[in-house]
Amino acid sequence: MKSRLGYVTVLMLLVAFASCGGPTQAPPTAPVITTASLPNGTLETPYSQTIQASGGVAPFRWTVSAGALPSKIALNPSATNTVTLSGTPDTAVQALAFTVQVTDSANRSAVQPYTVSILLEPDTLTLSPPSLSFAPQLVGTLSAVQPETVTNTGGIPVLINDVALAGTNVADYSQNNNCGSSLAAGANCVINVSVTPGQLGPSSASITITDSTVGSPHAVALSGMGLTSGPNASLYLAGNSLTLPLTLVGTTSPALSLKLSNYGTAALSIAGIAVTADFGESDNCGSSLASAASCTINLTFTPPAVGTVTGTLSITDNASGSPQTVSLSGTGTLTSLTGDCVVIAGNQCQVFPDLAACPAGHPAQYTGTVSCVQGNYPVDSSAGCKAPNHAQGVCTVH
Repeated sequence: MKSRLGYVTVLMLLVAFASCGGPTQAPPTAPVITTASLPNGTLETPYSQTIQASGGVAPFRWTVSAGALPSKIALNPSATNTVTLSGTPDTAVQALAFTVQVTDSANRSAVQPYTVSILLEPDTLTLSPPSLSFAPQLVGTLSAVQPETVTNTGGIPVLINDVALAGTNVADYSQNNNCGSSLAAGANCVINVSVTPGQLGPSSASITITDSTVGSPHAVALSGMGLTSGPNASLYLAGNSLTLPLTLVGTTSPALSLKLSNYGTAALSIAGIAVTADFGESDNCGSSLASAASCTINLTFTPPAVGTVTGTLSITDNASGSPQTVSLSGTGTLTSLTGDCVVIAGNQCQVFPDLAACPAGHPAQYTGTVSCVQGNYPVDSSAGCKAPNHAQGVCTVH
């Protein structure tokens, strides 16, 4: 009888404990569609593409929430976090817009807009050369023309909808062409391109050809470089300053690289490259840097104590403004990551190993303490991490 009463007592305690619940699990994240774009298709050619989502709780429901799919292409039923668009399109269409929506079992949704064209024929356009590179030249001067040849290798005409310039420095480039609105089978046309650099340094853009083939739009990369008369020393840095990584006291930081460029018509003579105390420097610049050439300066930081140190990189040369200087700063610390991630839910904490986000021994900052039922955990709140269930946490430190 006593044995039976003991068994009942233990069972009641287990039930009572279970009803209290363990550590609270953070809810899973809302679904997100991670497939950002879909390729174009070809008329009367089978088409199949997968769309992927992350987060959320299965089962899922997929729908087209806006617009319409190309004719004869369907969104196949799926209760998982992937869905397939498939079919054999029977109607050509340009830039058809539609939106796909996924909804999880918690009724949380995500949407992703897409634009797809169904093109008339396979890719029969060839472009030669594949890119155009212009020689360095003075800013504001016009280059010689370079030709780009477009050839239709197919057996039927290709419709040419547009030939346009695009890209970062599009205003520097100009083009004219004889391609017209259609390129006959076996025929070619020529796009003549030139550049007038608008500023010192590299210049880039592209020619974009929009046509009726599956490879549309076709693109040709364009590049050039603007120079100034005489030698030049260019260091492109926001605010002309560089901050070295947080570093443990008595150790040396990973190197940060800085590029020194000569965007001048004459060679740059370099008399010296130096840094102030607690910073280190190495380079491959030598004593002379040719016109349109660049070299690399590697910078490191070795903190002598906890706290922030400032310094200067100086480059002495024969260019205007010598010496060129860069303000340097670095911070020393005695705090490092433990390799663990702490996740907080209410007054409960869960600690998980996360060596990817919280690499043990990596320099860190102590930003406060997380307190919960399980104890107190010093953390670096700037170092985020995730639990296996994707709940957000912070890295612990010591």
